[in-house]
This record gives sequence, C-alpha cells and structure tokens, in this order.
Amino acid sequence: MEKDIKFFIDSTIIKKIFGNVKNVKEYLLVLGCDKKDINKLKAQELYNKVVSQWNYDNSLHIIREIFKNTKKYKKGKNSSNSIEILLNEWKELKLGIIAWPFSQGQFDNFVQTLNSENSTRMEKDEKVKISAVRYRRIKEINTIRNDFLETLVFEKNENIIPTLSHTRGVDFFIDGISYDQKVAKSPTIQFKKDFGDNWKEEAIAYPSKVAEYLYTYQDEGRFGATPRLYIVYLDEEIKPIDIKEAINNINLDKPLEISFTYSHKDIGNKTYKTQAYVILFKKKQKKNK
Repeated sequence: MEKDIKFFIDSTIIKKIFGNVKNVKEYLLVLGCDKKDINKLKAQELYNKVVSQWNYDNSLHIIREIFKNTKKYKKGKNSSNSIEILLNEWKELKLGIIAWPFSQGQFDNFVQTLNSENSTRMEKDEKVKISAVRYRRIKEINTIRNDFLETLVFEKNENIIPTLSHTRGVDFFIDGISYDQKVAKSPTIQFKKDFGDNWKEEAIAYPSKVAEYLYTYQDEGRFGATPRLYIVYLDEEIKPIDIKEAINNINLDKPLEISFTYSHKDIGNKTYKTQAYVILFKKKQKKNK
C-alpha cells in the first residue's frame, strides 16, 4: 500500500518532493522560519525540520507556488509554440513519421544491421546521418512535450503536488499518493494484436484495460507495480491543441483500480493490485466540408 502524505511523511519522501536543499530552505522561509537558523542546519537536519513542521494543506499550497517559479514550469507554459515549430521542421526536413530510428542503447545493433545491407558505403553513411538527426530531434520533441504535459497535468488538479526536480519513480503526488508519469507510444503491441482493427476504439472505451496491458507487458528490468499516470499515444504527431483537449477531458480526481498478472523470469506469475490514471492522445478527425 502506498503511503499517503496527507497522513504520513518522512525525510526520504521530503527528499523526493524537494530534490535539493535550496528548495527546502525556500519552503521553510515561507513557513516563517528564521533565515539565520535555517542556514546553520545541515541537509539532513533541514529535511527533518520539514518533517516536524509538515502540514499537508499548507504544504500543498506552498510547494505548488514554489513549482510555479521553476524553470521547468515556465518552459512547460511556453512549450506549445515550440512543439508546433519542431513538428513543422520535421515535415520540412522530410524525416518521415515521428518514430525512433533505433532504440535507446541500440545504435551498435542498428549499424551492424545497416552494414549487412546490400547497398553502397555512401548510401549506408547517408542512412546513419538521417537516423542520427531523427534521433536527436525526437529526443528534443519528447523533452519539450513532457515538460508541456507535466505543466498541463499540474494545472488540471489543485490537489497535485509536483516533485520540484527530477526524481526517478515519482513525478506527482495526487491527493497524497505518489505517481510516476510514463509516456507510451501505444497501448503495447500485444494490445493491438488482441483487439485487431478495433484496438483504438477498445482503448478509448476501456482505459483501465490499457493500463493493465502496460503493466503486464512492461520490461522486467524496469518493472514496477506502484501507481502510475500513463500518457498513451494512439496516433503519431499529436498537436498541442489535441494534448490540451485530452488532459482537459480526463478525470484526475479518482484513479482507476488496476489488477494485473506479471510473468517474472525467476518467480513466475504474480498478481498485483495498484492504481493508475490513463490519458489517451488521439488525432482529431477532420470534418468533411
């Protein structure tokens, strides 16, 4: 069972929320603590002081205000135009569909496969150049888009406490419970196989099933059964206006209850219960004139 920070807090959770001493000091100053006294304290003492002073309702308001002054939030607020520019540049460069040319950490395999092709060295070099550009640009698009997404999610629900710096495994506390934001390019290959041509309609009708598949078919090296906020792309090249609309329409007040069975390599099948939110991104259908 996940710990609810409305009722429980410790220094480990405080570190996840604040990320660094600078943010902790800012929080304590807002609470009215003396600046000279704060500056005398070591890092662990500062975290412990926050624990001793913790009040969820007060902290919710203060941390949200601190987040609004971060570069991350300000970048997210201004990302809509940047995303549009990057998407247009992708088309102008004729880079094809927005998709990874090779998986992270798989460049060596990509080159080996390319070298085995029956084509000239110059043609192979050109393919590497194009793929490298596509890789760099999709990383840039995803970074800006993720800041945009986190800002929209933050603004959607007044009961969300964001982490003030990147913390592995935690992006938000929603109504006191920690959630890790995961972005998926589809509801999984298996989901598409199981539901065939109607997979998009099935995903839209049953978002809890999407979460179940994403938990069930996740990579074991990054396995987790803790609460997640899934952002799932049903189409490529989703525009900022479609992203805004999808998040505006989602209910971030009540999570989905998820049960899934995972096949572990060492211990076999094990069933888990958790909670998740699922935000689905789909292209708007063009209206016929």
